[in-house]
Amino acid sequence: MMTGRYTMLKKMITILSLVALILWLGACGDFLSGPNLDNDPNRATDVPIENLFVGMQVSMYGVMEAHLNRTVMMWMQQMAGVAQHYSGYDIYNQTPEQFSAQWFDIYGGGGLVDMKTIEKKGTEEGKRTLVGITKMWEALIMSTAADLWGDVPYSEAANPEIPFPKYDKQSEVHQACLQLIDDAIEDLNAGQTFFDPKWDFTFGGDKDKWIAAAHTLKARILLNWAEVDPSNYQKALAEAQMGIQSESGNWETRHSDVAGEEAIWWQFETRRFGYVRAGNFLVELLKKDNDPRLGIYFAKNEDGEYVGSKPGEFFGDASALNPETYGAKDWDMELVTWFENQFIIAECQYNLGDEAGALSTLNDVIQPGLEAKWGLPANSLPRYANLTGVDLLEAIMLEKYKAMFLNMQIWSDWRRTAFPIFEHVPEGKRIPRRLLYSADELNTNPNTPKYEEPLYHRVENDPGNPSYPGRTVNP
Repeated sequence: MMTGRYTMLKKMITILSLVALILWLGACGDFLSGPNLDNDPNRATDVPIENLFVGMQVSMYGVMEAHLNRTVMMWMQQMAGVAQHYSGYDIYNQTPEQFSAQWFDIYGGGGLVDMKTIEKKGTEEGKRTLVGITKMWEALIMSTAADLWGDVPYSEAANPEIPFPKYDKQSEVHQACLQLIDDAIEDLNAGQTFFDPKWDFTFGGDKDKWIAAAHTLKARILLNWAEVDPSNYQKALAEAQMGIQSESGNWETRHSDVAGEEAIWWQFETRRFGYVRAGNFLVELLKKDNDPRLGIYFAKNEDGEYVGSKPGEFFGDASALNPETYGAKDWDMELVTWFENQFIIAECQYNLGDEAGALSTLNDVIQPGLEAKWGLPANSLPRYANLTGVDLLEAIMLEKYKAMFLNMQIWSDWRRTAFPIFEHVPEGKRIPRRLLYSADELNTNPNTPKYEEPLYHRVENDPGNPSYPGRTVNP
């Protein structure tokens, strides 16, 4: 039995005359499973692709919100493991077994297997809107997998004729994702008059919103390679300028307070109460800036205070997630957003020599942007003046870190820029730079890479260039 799971029963979803699709989150893991998601790849040919499309979306919520997310948030010190096995995770004590369920989520039924089936059959049936949206999900999940692990199977994955797929280089995976997004845009522009908006939980089939999200996702991927190839700053800027421009265009998960549809962080907090709490670094950063988002993100502890736990401190009285916002049953996790898009623009402007433009973009995304998002009074959030050089870059990255609460992209941002500067790291430890491959892969796939220090092996787009701006102050 795989470790680190909690139970979720996803209520039956019926869309029009489609066969009901029952989704389960296994009793001992963070992945969605069930009769329509767990069988071999060939079984999907007997299921309408609209059913697979519905199940795929919900299954991917688990990938983006559950164990992988919690792990990254602990390592990036937005959250902290304070009890049970999460105390070990907090100080980077990981084993490959802890990632087997998540690996299956990405590659198995409900994941890449079903995505490929939807794309193949959807193309044959002329359902190009369905195909385009599925390609967007595939690009998000596979680019995220490459961000987290580095080299991963892709070109030979989800192929029943290849039991042991090769591992593609991280750069090859990301390049394939960029092409896939372009293909998705082409599909979305082709139109599909018989697509029912109810199938798409994100934008209800709104092609313009999907295309804007496509450009922001492309900008993210390109920016993550800018340390390797600085020409990507200009490319990322061009994509971001066509990207998401407003809150209504955010790519989010969908949850409700109906039993079985609750947000995964809420489920974890309910079933594993006290295992994970606020991270000291983020709490103190928000306090230092007198940032009202402290009370939006977290709840006061029993002493009426906002408190975080340092790595390895295991402070059980640290603050929990605010039960009215990020800890609520119906909280929708933000995956790709307008404010990430603006921070991408600011970082690109800075690195292209337009510091004045970068400062202006930074201030605009804060005021009125993020203030309006949270309904805050004017001047509640910091506004910057007379910042230049690496100080400006640090301000951009710290504000992005604060804004992108519980978004795994912050790990790639840290690897790329060396910001934030984390003051507390467990004694004798270093912050990991990648996840461990799953035990199943290590034990069965002879193509799985073996590294001397797997947690600290730098992924391809993390070369650690000592002359890169952030590393002049944070090597």
